[in-house]
Amino acid sequence: MHVKKLVSVLGISLLTAVSGVAQEKPGTISALEFQTPKNGMVKQYEEGRKQKLEWHKQQKDTQPLYVWEVVSGEHTGTYIVGRLEQHWADYDKPSVPDQADLDQYNKVIGASVQSRWTQYYEFLPKVSSSGDTKATDKFSEIIVYHVRAGEESEFNGALARAHEAIQKTKWANGYLWLALVNGGGGGTYVLIRPHKSWADFEGKPDMKPFRQMLVDAFGNEEADSLNKRFDASVESVTTEIDKFRATLSYLPNK
Repeated sequence: MHVKKLVSVLGISLLTAVSGVAQEKPGTISALEFQTPKNGMVKQYEEGRKQKLEWHKQQKDTQPLYVWEVVSGEHTGTYIVGRLEQHWADYDKPSVPDQADLDQYNKVIGASVQSRWTQYYEFLPKVSSSGDTKATDKFSEIIVYHVRAGEESEFNGALARAHEAIQKTKWANGYLWLALVNGGGGGTYVLIRPHKSWADFEGKPDMKPFRQMLVDAFGNEEADSLNKRFDASVESVTTEIDKFRATLSYLPNK
């Protein structure tokens, strides 16, 4: 899966000092672990996840543990297990001790897993429009942009300007941008578009094309310039769909 993957949701700047006041607010780091079950052991894996869910209840874990399943793309069948809205300092004092968590994972899940790895993503609020999106929305459309070396500043500038155009024209709502900050190659940006159902993937006939939206916001010349900036800075794009698995997720307030 490497840096071509993800699902959902939220981070904090690595260069920002976290004050006491800031600690009272939700963080913006997502810690995501990608787990691929062994062939023929999906049932055992899911049963193990349900057992671990019950264990988190017994531990009175205060933080949600979300689980998604990749249902399209190169990594179909992989599960994504995530803690969202974290500060970096939160990992120094987890609500469940790391060793106890790992011991329980090894006890009820580990034998059914072929491979697993962890990545950390930073939410980019200045270019996101959350709307009514939730981590528990049924599907997440994942679009991963691999930016060329040395072109991140150009990509970020174009992204900020495109976001401004979207807000100005009210073209879209309910999208999240994240950047990979650890656990893979640099220059990886993720666009997440939540969907309530499969029908929600249907294109909206009254929605203008992206370029036309840019033209409406800034005129033809800047629309062409922005498209060229994206084309020049992006090396490749990959996509997938992730499905939220409520029965495998630990939601302490439910």
